[in-house]
Amino acid sequence: MGSKTVSLKDETYRRLNREKRDGESFSDAIDRLLVEDDTNPLRELIGLVDEDELENVRTRSNEFREDVNNRFGSGERADEDQ
Repeated sequence: MGSKTVSLKDETYRRLNREKRDGESFSDAIDRLLVEDDTNPLRELIGLVDEDELENVRTRSNEFREDVNNRFGSGERADEDQ
């Protein structure tokens, strides 16, 4: 099997290095990351949201869940009160 040399921006290299698993070569990591996974329709959205936005979504989601649980009781049916 042949090999090629490619140039990466420093930030791209750091991101790829973070994605690389223990014992995995960069080629293996790239192959794994480039696999088309048609079973996950959200795959194309990966990387579109920065960490601050993601944390905001998580916080709001947790707050929403807590509000629903407080209003309807955790695990209780809403129609039992009527």
